Amino acid sequence: MSITQVNLQQEIVQNLQALPHEQLQKVFEFVQSLQTDTIFQKWDNISEEESQALKAEFAQEDIDFSENILADYLTHLKEAEEG
Repeated sequence: MSITQVNLQQEIVQNLQALPHEQLQKVFEFVQSLQTDTIFQKWDNISEEESQALKAEFAQEDIDFSENILADYLTHLKEAEEG
């Protein structure tokens, strides 16, 4: 017997409404773990070239962020010393 997506969603909602808070919390954590697993699966499925490109992009973003923060920090440090 096949169940349509709409019927499946309705069944899930009805079952969720009957659960106590503690069990709802467990369901929520399970759903989050499914989403996290999906993210990791996507990451695991990218090529080595894509992986290296993303690492380089993130590294550059980290460097840019750090340089901006350092410049702000030095400005505030000078102001504190003068003030």
